[in-house]
Amino acid sequence: MRIFFLFLVLQEFFQPVSTKQLIEKANNETLKIRLNTPFFKFFSKNGHHVVDEEIPKITIPEIRLPFSTSIGHGVVKTDDLKIEKFNSPKIDFNLSNTGIAWWTSGGAIKLTGKWHAKFTELITVRDKGWLNAYATGIQMNISASAYQLDGQPQIRIGECTVTIQKLDVEIGGSVLSWLVNLFETPFSKLVKQVINSQACTAARGILIDEANRFLHSLPSHVDIGANFYVDYFLTENPHATNQFTEFDLAADIVYGNSSCLPVKSGNWTDASSSPGMVTSWISVSIPNCLIESAHQNQLVRFLVSKDIAVAEPYLRTSCGFLGLCIGKFFKKLRTEYPNNHVDMYFHTYNTPFFVMSEKDGVMLNMSLAVDLFINPYAKTKQNILARLVVDTFSDVEPYLNHTKIHGHLLNSTITARVDFSNIGDVPGAFLRAFSSVLSMTARQAVKSVLGVGIPIPSYDNVTLADSSHVEVFDQYLRTNIDFEYK
Repeated sequence: MRIFFLFLVLQEFFQPVSTKQLIEKANNETLKIRLNTPFFKFFSKNGHHVVDEEIPKITIPEIRLPFSTSIGHGVVKTDDLKIEKFNSPKIDFNLSNTGIAWWTSGGAIKLTGKWHAKFTELITVRDKGWLNAYATGIQMNISASAYQLDGQPQIRIGECTVTIQKLDVEIGGSVLSWLVNLFETPFSKLVKQVINSQACTAARGILIDEANRFLHSLPSHVDIGANFYVDYFLTENPHATNQFTEFDLAADIVYGNSSCLPVKSGNWTDASSSPGMVTSWISVSIPNCLIESAHQNQLVRFLVSKDIAVAEPYLRTSCGFLGLCIGKFFKKLRTEYPNNHVDMYFHTYNTPFFVMSEKDGVMLNMSLAVDLFINPYAKTKQNILARLVVDTFSDVEPYLNHTKIHGHLLNSTITARVDFSNIGDVPGAFLRAFSSVLSMTARQAVKSVLGVGIPIPSYDNVTLADSSHVEVFDQYLRTNIDFEYK
């Protein structure tokens, strides 16, 4: 359920991990998120899109007024009182060392409902009708701060005041006008008091309690697609200044139920002179956790077989005098497996890893095992013929695409070596002849790793602006994010 725009944005940024990982992760911040002044300006300006949708959902409690006169006593109460129309106020804010303060001005609201009254003199009479209340010039002042509970974000409301410059109450539908005259004035005053108090009650009680329960109940494993999950854990209470609010987290991205201990990468640099709405510092540990779990779960794997037309001639165990095939380099293949094909099964040889450098950019080091089998691999995979190792050293350019940080492969240095062979010595001529097949598949493996991406939270029609960008530093990335409403 959407509670309040900022709470939802915070919810997207901060999904918790299980409390049993608290000790391990408490001192391993791998992600810092700073919400700068432009962030709050943006959501103050565009928050009315959500306010317009959420405010009418607020439940107005029953209003009940006992009254008495010299001739008797009675009671009047509302029924089915609801918000029919709401005009968004202007929203402003102020950041401070204690949190954030919002104030609104110019809002208007229309309430509609029914009333029921009874009055007892010698006998009891009953009457009912309709009620309309128009409140204009609504001014609200509210302060809030964030803190962490069990590594999960929580919101605390401080001061809250509401002032209504003008309130008109219409009461009609009665057949006993004298009865309405007995309670109309005090009842109108009570309606105004309830509207005043209900706004802060909703903010401090209903909305915040629900928001905090919601935030505290979030799953520890957040699915980002393709069975990859993100874990976030607030390591300490947020830090607030008059320019930003900042959150330190331990974070990782893993596949399925894999686990990865985040590793802190040293001190972050300060934000740039033009930090944008949100500045984040992302440790190299986060993408390394991603590719570590991909390796553990054998996600990076390719089978090059005779079914790939361009590769089929090269995979033959037998070929003519002028032909070029794998059988030309291995006598055992020609004699023991004539007129057949070899399958090449590519998979990660050991755990790949990223290196980030302010000077040299982002590099991905990945070694692929290339296992040779007689076709079809599905039936012969227990009998490996040989294993080659293809070492790749790739330069990667990080970039923002929609709601993820991706990597663009710039260039790769690829070398092949022999791990072992059960079909005789592997000649260098074979490695040179098959370098194009090995290189092409290795590059495809690198691209598959880069294609997963690191997610950036977004909300409904709020998307990343073109001004958003990524910078590379020693063992971490720094992103400056701007949003736009579409």
